Amino acid sequence: MLLSRLVLFVCFCLPLTLLAQSVVVGAGVDPDGGGGVVLEYHKGGKFSGAVTNWPWATALRLDADSDFWAGVGVHKQVDLSDRFFVEASFMPGYYNPEDTDLGGNIHFRSLIGLGIHFAGDSALSISIDHLSNGGLTTNNPGSELITMRYTLDY
Repeated sequence: MLLSRLVLFVCFCLPLTLLAQSVVVGAGVDPDGGGGVVLEYHKGGKFSGAVTNWPWATALRLDADSDFWAGVGVHKQVDLSDRFFVEASFMPGYYNPEDTDLGGNIHFRSLIGLGIHFAGDSALSISIDHLSNGGLTTNNPGSELITMRYTLDY
């Protein structure tokens, strides 16, 4: 089952990696217990002009009890200084519950984080994200993940 989800993600995200300008990997903890990992690809851009120029991203979130979420949406990183930045994203996606029922399969992930740029093309950040079905079903407990993230631009 896990292998089929990973194959789905690779098929879903592989074409987007060709457009990516950075990759993000992270590991985190759920405030309710457990942990998870995150993999993201980001493309730069601005929220102006054609939608194809927007800062698109794709992400995968897999937690300790094998719940799986994959989504595509927008992200933005805003520099606070030469070294520090704030990041945010919003992505609708598909949630496949293995152990934790969050109410349906369509879920939205919102994320906010604070990070630091290193010399070269990398950064480290800490973020919190929230998964929710946005009230599409009556069961909507949501799920959070606090993550330490490493970003490599290329």
